[in-house]
Amino acid sequence: MAAIFASLKNHRDRAMLSFWLSSGVRAEELLGLRHGDYDFGEHTLVVTSKGTRNRDVVPASADAFVWLALYMREGQPASPGDAVWWTLAARNRRPLTYSAARSMFSRAQQALGSNWTLHDLRPRPNE
Repeated sequence: MAAIFASLKNHRDRAMLSFWLSSGVRAEELLGLRHGDYDFGEHTLVVTSKGTRNRDVVPASADAFVWLALYMREGQPASPGDAVWWTLAARNRRPLTYSAARSMFSRAQQALGSNWTLHDLRPRPNE
């Protein structure tokens, strides 16, 4: 795992990967995160479940919240209700899409010579 984190070039991508690994949420559930949907003190996220559309509280690692704090200090839009994940280019800033997140992860995989997918990061039943 350390090699994957080292291959990532910014705090946003490290935060996203850390949340995917530690929380087990789906890629789209994490991408739907809004400001106000996280609690730094409790280390939890509130995500909209893909299947039920329920708003579920999910624990995540303290490390993920450190990466999130570092990413947020870089000046992304942060008003309540705004998307958390944004493209990095200031002149064309917009919320990050699933395909952009998947491309980021694919680039990291290519650098490592591995072939994981975002879905591979999710916990499997009976694990």
